[in-house]
Amino acid sequence: MQQILTNMKISIQLVLLAFLVSACSKSKTGFVDTQKLFEEYTELTEVQDKYTKMSDEVRADLEPQIQAFQIKVDLYQKNAGSMSPAERQQKEQELGAMQQQIQQAQQMRGGQIQQESQAEIDTIIKKVRDFIADYGKKNEYEYIYGKNEGANILYGKEELDLTDEILKALNDKYSNGDTVVSEETETEAKTDTTVTE
Repeated sequence: MQQILTNMKISIQLVLLAFLVSACSKSKTGFVDTQKLFEEYTELTEVQDKYTKMSDEVRADLEPQIQAFQIKVDLYQKNAGSMSPAERQQKEQELGAMQQQIQQAQQMRGGQIQQESQAEIDTIIKKVRDFIADYGKKNEYEYIYGKNEGANILYGKEELDLTDEILKALNDKYSNGDTVVSEETETEAKTDTTVTE
């Protein structure tokens, strides 16, 4: 009798083990090549292009001042030999002040552009992550991994690569004028609206 109970326990444990192995092997997973996703996501490339253009405009705006400074430097170098020490010192101070003014303008405007672009890029990255999380929930994925240069995924079967599928969905949503917002973000927005009303 005890042998029968032992055999039944072993049989039950084997059935449970088989069930667990079966359940684990049926888990739905995928991965996204994050580098490709962010390189080809239209909203992000448009934002990067916008801030590159703004940086170019700042350089173009400052170019006349830079050229004027360079002309004065060249003139000073040409005439320095015929100047008195006091004249040279005064001219060097003028040139130093002019150079400092140009550098401050570059740093101030460049820093502002960099700060604005980073804030906008961070917002887009958060929206993309939220979109992938929603995509995973709606399509019943247990895990969606990120593949990047950090090599957290060294290999993945092609059929598990969701990059093109998610990229297409993101770009379609963006080109249709829809903002990429997760259900959680929408809930937070509704909560904020309810609180402020």
